Amino acid sequence: MNNIHQIRRILVIRRDNIGDLVCTTPFIHSIRQHFPDAELSTLVNSYNRATLDKNPDIDYLFSYEKLKHSSGAVEKLSAVSNRIALIAKMRRCRFDLAVLAKPGFDPHGLRMARLAGAERVLGFAPKHGEHCRGLTDSLVDDCSGLHEVEAIALIGKKLGITTAPGRLRVFPDVRLSSLARQKLESEGKNTRWIALHISAREATRRWPLEKFISLIERLSSIPNLGFAVFWSPGSVDSPTHPGDDEKAAALLQRTAGKRVVAMPTSKLEDLIAGVAACDFFLGADGGAMHVAAGLERPIVALFENSTSKRTHWYPWQVRHILLQPQTFAVEDIEVEAVAQAVDEIVGDSGRTKGQFPVA
Repeated sequence: MNNIHQIRRILVIRRDNIGDLVCTTPFIHSIRQHFPDAELSTLVNSYNRATLDKNPDIDYLFSYEKLKHSSGAVEKLSAVSNRIALIAKMRRCRFDLAVLAKPGFDPHGLRMARLAGAERVLGFAPKHGEHCRGLTDSLVDDCSGLHEVEAIALIGKKLGITTAPGRLRVFPDVRLSSLARQKLESEGKNTRWIALHISAREATRRWPLEKFISLIERLSSIPNLGFAVFWSPGSVDSPTHPGDDEKAAALLQRTAGKRVVAMPTSKLEDLIAGVAACDFFLGADGGAMHVAAGLERPIVALFENSTSKRTHWYPWQVRHILLQPQTFAVEDIEVEAVAQAVDEIVGDSGRTKGQFPVA
């Protein structure tokens, strides 16, 4: 790119899921380091906004509600009205550059960049190389074999950023995190808490209720270890936001007396604060796992048997053990394998930071 040093107002666009945005935080930090005097804004959706709420690298955080997250005509109309107002506000910022911080071509992000009135737009070109109106600066998609963080970092090279991407950066609300820690401490002083996230968006990533219960029974013999249970809020049959209220209730009922604490989270900021109050994390590949990585919590990660997922989405730059079954689905990972991984993570919690082995 020419005239890089004339860039003073930058808009980074990432409108995907929670984990995707968390994996974008090293790139956002690299932009802040490379352009310390620039005005740095981000455009995200209302669902994942809390991921960046406390991020000190960002000057202005814009967000909008996706229509699929709205229910009913009134809510959808409100979402459209708010988006029009948001676009007008962004256009007044007069961005020198909008960056589509997503591996691969992002047509929806490009549309938002054009609506925001950015003078230049940087992002991945379509795979077949066809011209896209408004994409003024592009690079070829060559992300195979790279982690999501590394793939996004390729965009930075166009801006003269040559440093390797650092860790994920998630900043909990201090008050909410303190309240979560107080809740856990009221259940047991001097207890090390492992966050058990029992939900997963895709069926092939879900570990069964019975196995979670068996795991808790198996790990209850570890001294001073407690279990903080997190799940996606809502009923399983909710048409707009299906969750695991029933699964969590059954687990809590059947593990009574095992130092198991319910950590309901109605908002993303509650999840971030709750995981920050814990010492370890166990859960499937997903947004909560990447949040835990951003909080530098040691992780036991349950993955489908997929090479592409293992190499592209593993917990970035944090102590972790990644487990996959012989078959494809996470449900086939054995309880004993998970228990042994937790034993190792908990017993190895004093390991020197900066070492990130994968099992």
